[in-house]
Amino acid sequence: MEMTREQALQWRKEVKQNKQNTIDKMTDWLVKDYEKRTGQKPTYIEAL
Repeated sequence: MEMTREQALQWRKEVKQNKQNTIDKMTDWLVKDYEKRTGQKPTYIEAL
């Protein structure tokens, strides 16, 4: 299946957005897990 340039750019944009959404969800989960384990808010470095 061939894609036009516009379709390829749209697909790339969607993939990038999905990746960012996944990273955001995982970060939220890790922050909540860290707070639950330690009772402290994580710093930026500790969250990642």
